[in-house]
Amino acid sequence: MHDPIQNKITFSKITKTFGAVVANQEVSFSIVKGSIHGVVGENGAGKSTIMKILYGMFPPDSGEILFDERSITLSTPHDAIQLGIGMVHQHFMLVPTLTVWENIILGQEPTLGRLNKAAIVKSLEAIKTLYGFHVDLNARVESLSVGHQQQVEILKLLYRDASILILDEPTAVLTPQEVDSLFDKLRTLKKAGKTIVVVTHKLKEILKFTDFVTVMRQGQTIETLPTSTLTESSLAEKIIGRKRIPLNRPQVLRAHSPILSVESVSLTCSNSTLLKNLQFQVFPGEIVGLAGVEGHGQQELVEILARARKDYTGKVTLQGKDIKESSTYELKQQGFSLIPPDRYREAMVPTFSLSENVILGHHREENIKSGAFLSKEKMTQFARELIQAFDVRPGNPDQEMGSLSGGNQQKWVVARETAREVSFLLAAHPTRGVDIGAIDFIHQHLLKLKSQGAGILLISSELDELLELSDRILVIFQGEMVAEVEKEKASETQLGLWMTRGHQKEKCP
Repeated sequence: MHDPIQNKITFSKITKTFGAVVANQEVSFSIVKGSIHGVVGENGAGKSTIMKILYGMFPPDSGEILFDERSITLSTPHDAIQLGIGMVHQHFMLVPTLTVWENIILGQEPTLGRLNKAAIVKSLEAIKTLYGFHVDLNARVESLSVGHQQQVEILKLLYRDASILILDEPTAVLTPQEVDSLFDKLRTLKKAGKTIVVVTHKLKEILKFTDFVTVMRQGQTIETLPTSTLTESSLAEKIIGRKRIPLNRPQVLRAHSPILSVESVSLTCSNSTLLKNLQFQVFPGEIVGLAGVEGHGQQELVEILARARKDYTGKVTLQGKDIKESSTYELKQQGFSLIPPDRYREAMVPTFSLSENVILGHHREENIKSGAFLSKEKMTQFARELIQAFDVRPGNPDQEMGSLSGGNQQKWVVARETAREVSFLLAAHPTRGVDIGAIDFIHQHLLKLKSQGAGILLISSELDELLELSDRILVIFQGEMVAEVEKEKASETQLGLWMTRGHQKEKCP
């Protein structure tokens, strides 16, 4: 059993470097016991690093952490757990094939004797009842919704008697209803004396659910203040250090013919229906949003539109031509462009420089060739032009792609994929994991492409983003389109209800 923490946690002049990169520079702020405390900042601001230091994953180079004015040392996560500190990571640490109760006790099994399942389940049921959790302890984790999996992660910490819970981007893939449910449970934990630290990019959630917020920028703490003193605009300005530029939404000019047409598209695999009779169109000069809980067919649709799979029935046409009859290069020549859902695996080579990454998909184009060969000089010049146009930092064409912050990596992918004329853009989670400054920039760019006549299919788990940018919103559930609504008639609540008619379906490779 850990010693109870009496009043507050204090970071005092914490500095942490990784080689030449200064992740935290004399970070100082306090977290009040029994509060919900938000930590916000752009990508690379140092917020995740300072939380990992609190969880014992990284030792600080200098400075100290104090619990109620008492300096403590955290060399490993085990040290943190012994002091009652637990962390739920953005990507859950669960074993899908094990049951809920088995996942919860992993690492806490008795060293002598057999597991007493009855006693363990009884203890866990008491914790569930005390804090208002609703999850079947005997269910396999792979059968649970994302929201219920997150409950399992929190129950793991409560089973270990954690008094401080750190949640890293806890609502990244949750529906509005699941977000409300999560924070209802966090409020219950707060009333029981627990301290909650939430690291997130979502300003509305910070303003709605937290008591205090710490703003970080470039590895330093800017300010810690009561959330009640802030608005979304004032908080955003503190994060990015300037006023936000309002979005300029161009008018929809509906053309007679669609740029993209999806007709009766279905996909089955191992007797499982992944997509069922999808039918929709995207017209030039409009943004069509696609909402849905992840795992309900969005990835398969992306793969079909990008020609990564052809084992579907039905027909997909781009500018009237069946995409099965075109090569990927021919699609690009028709103005097809793709921002893939996972930039790390599908859009970049981390160890390549910016100028080397810029030719991916462009290697046949004359503006980067000298005769029959690629020109290093032209590649570098092309990279410089995009760096300037998209404000990519640091602005060095020879910089390794993997050394950039997530926001700058994503801006680079967007820059490369829209560097030539675009007639249709498939934008799959274009702002996932990026900060508010990069989000604003990417949103402005998507609207610019729309104003130039591009048709855009925007796939996103961020309902704010869909409502901000889309002209029409489609909702997918278990591989089937279950709703279509004009942006003016859409609401987060209604979209969330359409999205949650059931749990995730089994995926097929």
